[in-house]
Amino acid sequence: MSLQRLLRCFLLLSLAGSLAAQTAPAARPGTPPPPARDPVDLKLQDALRERDAIIRNLLERVAELEWRVNGGFTTSPKDLIVTNPASESARRLSSSVVNSVVSNSTYDNEERQATEALDQALMVRGGLLLPPGMLEIDNTTSYFSASSDHVSINGFALLPILVVGDITSQRVRKDIVMPSLTTRLGLPHKFQFDFRVPYGYELFRTVDANNVETSSSSFGLGDIEFGLSRQLASEHRRLPDMLANMRFKTTTGKDPFNLGSSQTALGSGFYGLQGNLTMAKSSDPVVFFGNLSYTANLRGTHSVSANDPENPDLMVPGHFKPGDSAGFQIGSILALNPETSMTVGWDQRFTRATTLNGVTVPASYLVEGSLRLGTTYLYAPGRTVDLSFGVGLTPDTPNLQFSVGFPFRTSLWHPKASHLSSETR
Repeated sequence: MSLQRLLRCFLLLSLAGSLAAQTAPAARPGTPPPPARDPVDLKLQDALRERDAIIRNLLERVAELEWRVNGGFTTSPKDLIVTNPASESARRLSSSVVNSVVSNSTYDNEERQATEALDQALMVRGGLLLPPGMLEIDNTTSYFSASSDHVSINGFALLPILVVGDITSQRVRKDIVMPSLTTRLGLPHKFQFDFRVPYGYELFRTVDANNVETSSSSFGLGDIEFGLSRQLASEHRRLPDMLANMRFKTTTGKDPFNLGSSQTALGSGFYGLQGNLTMAKSSDPVVFFGNLSYTANLRGTHSVSANDPENPDLMVPGHFKPGDSAGFQIGSILALNPETSMTVGWDQRFTRATTLNGVTVPASYLVEGSLRLGTTYLYAPGRTVDLSFGVGLTPDTPNLQFSVGFPFRTSLWHPKASHLSSETR
């Protein structure tokens, strides 16, 4: 180590000066005795001895660190020191220094674990990329619960409070359990590829004014999604981390246009292309993040009912243009302890109205907003559990959202050393 070489050279120079002073020619007989030594010179000699003791302590500390870095499989740290053994007080001082170094290394390890918990929480939310060659498999199960009340009037109003005709009401309950398998792979040049496979169960229940309940359910594959992410900028001073992401949604799930009367849809029936821009800024021990997204739902043609009273089974082609969506997400991630982090965020999304054959579908404009709370716990290296809880605060948002995920990481290949500093946080 360069520090040890420097200290050894300094010590050798000091020892050489001491030897030169000791081997000076002795005074000849008859010569006058040397004058009394100056008190200042005595203080300098004491200072030099103290300096030599400090140097020996530093050499012991460096040798101890080398021995610990090598895993304790080399010779003893005392054998690595070429100087004379230090005094008992110096040994005690060296022992205290070594213990301080060990405690500092333990603190650094805990700080690294806290960073891992923060990074994992940020990675699940799209604000951080995996290092090149790292594969993460995230098995997440989500539960959604939504309810709404519908009132329909078949008649006319004589007064604002007097209605002539039939008034019917319905209470709709929708429960979804959706396990999904998400795979993320870190690629060179600050890229990341991921795909998500949802597979779940949906229960749809309706209760009318006469307390007659009808239900339908479905179990199967949802719409598979593919994504590619790229880090645009790394955090530097006031500049935050910036990541761009493009996602493509397929139509692999059962859509509402090709189902029987006893099934519900697990897919939308339309292709979608989504763009995201995510920013993250750290202020230890908090990381603030924000996301802007835009989703373009592509046009599609499906068979719809012709609404012919004489032929109720008649179907005609319907040309749909689903409304595009724009949204944002803001939040923060706080490190509670070295293994646990907590997330607080707000999700907002606006969806334009859908058109069918050029005519706007009523009540298809959606405003979704939800408050999200989450926590990430690091229970082993590369193993975490991620919990998320959401409450819908608008009528178009599910009332309750809950998910639990178990991300697992493994390394497929080791990146080059030159890429580590530029492609990892």
